[in-house]
Amino acid sequence: MSVIQLRQAAIMPIEKYDPSIVIDGVNALQPLGREAAIREIESAVEGIAGMEYPIGIFWVLRVLFDPPMGEDFPPVVLGTPTIHPPDPGELPRFPIVILRDIPLLVVGGYLLRGLPEPVENHIAYFREHGIIRPQPLAPPASLDGIAEEFRQLWKRSYGDVYMEEATGLVDAQLARLAR
Repeated sequence: MSVIQLRQAAIMPIEKYDPSIVIDGVNALQPLGREAAIREIESAVEGIAGMEYPIGIFWVLRVLFDPPMGEDFPPVVLGTPTIHPPDPGELPRFPIVILRDIPLLVVGGYLLRGLPEPVENHIAYFREHGIIRPQPLAPPASLDGIAEEFRQLWKRSYGDVYMEEATGLVDAQLARLAR
């Protein structure tokens, strides 16, 4: 993956989150292994330092890596999310949910209170503890049923709380993916 492609994922605004950009990034980084993937991510972050906040790197890291067995993902501290996180056991990658190898972002934004957490904290965590996904993402050819599958997952995690907001976000992302 070129640093330019990873930069596209890094600077993608939350409101325009496109799962295909994260899928492409993760699938390009996964075959490199943990150390080389982390180096590529660091290069992309360094390339935009001071210009834009690389929020999309949080999403790439949460899809590309798993924490060690028995540990939770480190929380993304960017402010107060529009949808509050559930118990980590419910949606462990929050604010990302992966359904059928499609990474979906389930928050519409964050209300910043102070400074956002540096993405470098998460890069350091995954460098030391991350377990790179064993294979590339392989989303299905058809998106049929994914929206309903998401609604069922959401209902198990939240009940009807935030249902309209979350399903609206996911429906928009699935529409972008279908193009």
